[in-house]
Amino acid sequence: MTHTARSLAGSGTPRTQLLSIQYLRGLAALSVLATHALQWPLAEINMGLLKTGRLGVDVFFVISGFIITTIAGDGRFNPKEFLIRRAFRIVPAYWAATLLITILAVAIPSQFRTTIPTIEGLVKSLLFMPSLEPKAPLLLLGWTLNFEVFFYLLFASLFFLGSTARILVLLAIFACLVAIGQFVTGLSYVEAIYTSPSLIGFSFGTILAQVYRHPSFAHLGQRLRWAAIAAQCVLLVAFYVVDWGGAEEIALWKHLLMSLTALNIVLLGLNYEAAGRIAYSRLFKYIGDISYSVYLFHLFSVGAIWAVAKRPFDIHQPPAYLMCATLVILVGLASGAVCHHFIERPFLTGGPRRSRAVPAT
Repeated sequence: MTHTARSLAGSGTPRTQLLSIQYLRGLAALSVLATHALQWPLAEINMGLLKTGRLGVDVFFVISGFIITTIAGDGRFNPKEFLIRRAFRIVPAYWAATLLITILAVAIPSQFRTTIPTIEGLVKSLLFMPSLEPKAPLLLLGWTLNFEVFFYLLFASLFFLGSTARILVLLAIFACLVAIGQFVTGLSYVEAIYTSPSLIGFSFGTILAQVYRHPSFAHLGQRLRWAAIAAQCVLLVAFYVVDWGGAEEIALWKHLLMSLTALNIVLLGLNYEAAGRIAYSRLFKYIGDISYSVYLFHLFSVGAIWAVAKRPFDIHQPPAYLMCATLVILVGLASGAVCHHFIERPFLTGGPRRSRAVPAT
């Protein structure tokens, strides 16, 4: 990718990296990082912060659905090669973060309230198998990776179908799973996870990929841009105004509102890109490049810095709180950059070559 990033206007077919996707990945990672940095020392859950971080996760899910659908192409694909590429993309950094938190929880257990490592829990964490007892994943944010891997496996199982049929079948399966989660009682812990409305974000991403590759996307996007902007304003206001009623369970219609908000964010980014109105920024692109590592590793910085800061400072005073939160965010970005260059990037460059050039894969 050169400094003069090419526009993808008109064709709907990616020829190089989509800067809007890279920028949005960075923005999503920053929203999660900022949420944890600001929330960590607070005695009670701040729902505004929680919603911001959760929306960032849903943007990740929409982008994942979009990317996976795009790289699979129109026809059949090789599921083995697909899954190997996915493994090289997400496993090394995730395993490193999981092993690190396991070592720390064993070495300094007093700093971990709920993370009690066991051999079974570690194995299940490394294999993306959720468990209540023993706890898995051990890494707090690993729950999102469990959804990612589930999506990859389900998508790969439909390798023999063409793109349209594959997406229709996938959407039908997700709809059935979410319906089971909503209407069937007595589900086990694992069953409740994989029938969660969190699957909606991936579904919206696959639909968006099909729309984006249509030849008329750029033309229609230009005509409807202001409508999309107005819709985004309404969605964001509604998203933050609606009372979730708690942090644990979110009603289906509230999940839909969140996923629609995330979908429209990604849609607007692609809309501007198709019109050739996305400027190249080395900084924004770099944050997008390191976003996965920032996402996985930032909690180590969050926990460590706040644990140290609360000793010499009264962190409940606004100046100290904002100063420490800013430091947490900067160190979280730095730790992500280190992981990206020394763990994530070597596997990306040394792994199987991609058959299609698309960003953030």
